[in-house]
Amino acid sequence: MLQRLLAYLQVDRTFILLVFLFSYFLVISNRVKAGMLSWYTFTPEGPLIQFLAALLIFCVLRFWLNRHKATQQQPLSLADYARILLLALLCYLLFNNGMGFLIAAVFGNISRNFNSAVLLQANLGYMIDLALYAGIYLAYIHSKQAAAYRQQLADYNAELAELKIQQLKAQLNPHFVFNSLNTLDELISVAPARASNYLNDFADLYRLSLHNSQQQVVSLAQELAFARHYFSLMQLRLGEHYQLQIAVDTSDAGALLLPPFTLQLLLENALLHNRASATEPLSINIELQQAKLVVTNPLQAKHATAKGNGIGLANLAKQFLFLTGHTIEVKQSAAQFSVSLPLIPKAVEDTRKQYV
Repeated sequence: MLQRLLAYLQVDRTFILLVFLFSYFLVISNRVKAGMLSWYTFTPEGPLIQFLAALLIFCVLRFWLNRHKATQQQPLSLADYARILLLALLCYLLFNNGMGFLIAAVFGNISRNFNSAVLLQANLGYMIDLALYAGIYLAYIHSKQAAAYRQQLADYNAELAELKIQQLKAQLNPHFVFNSLNTLDELISVAPARASNYLNDFADLYRLSLHNSQQQVVSLAQELAFARHYFSLMQLRLGEHYQLQIAVDTSDAGALLLPPFTLQLLLENALLHNRASATEPLSINIELQQAKLVVTNPLQAKHATAKGNGIGLANLAKQFLFLTGHTIEVKQSAAQFSVSLPLIPKAVEDTRKQYV
């Protein structure tokens, strides 16, 4: 029974013991202040009733906290805490007054126990009790959540750092640089205008890489710009049969966020595993569907396709799960492969940063 209660309240035995000791010394302090100096001052029946009242307050708070979590994913604001405290107070007052009325009715003391003066004094005491114990409980829960979040953030940053290193290595590795410079050399002699565009894309790609590598999340607009520069370089190397179609309203792209290098990873996968020709071009589509970004490509597997280890998508799934509470959705049929990415509204991210 105790274990179930602790699990429901999300507290440990030490916390419960400290609450009981606090209740005990609080009652003794009130008795001493009232001039009650006798053996009765230290009897435990008053502290026990106070302790049970504290547990009731904790249960009511946990009930409303759980209901809030079921309807919202973003962190609690001051307005949320105020709403939960108000609902808990109403429930606590209704319970105590209801129980008091039943007991008074049983013993025939309704007129004595339910006059205005007694009710006012009793309900003021209930309100003070709730404010005191609610503050203790919410402070404890917030402390636990903050510690868990800091650990989760540390783990996430470690994984993100590893992923960023992998992405930067992919851009800075000798093969990528050699192939890019070789393509640029060919274009300079046959198509100087295209060579200039290629060089600009190459420079912009590295500029965005250096900037985005310092960010935990970037705007969808920035990520799409990065994807366009990257794909332009790859298209000039691989041919016009590889195409990128982006159907995202620019007015929405600045208000939505996602981890950096997300689209590069998905584009790399599509280019690595699929072939393209004049009769069978490979068209990669990026579109916004409500608050999700969907990246789709037809399955045109190469005859000797390179096999990935799946680490990139696995790390990506962890990042989105941490940042949004939702993981990515991967769908594959006989003809098509798609990845759905849950995006973060900028307003939600700004609120989350207040709790870091």
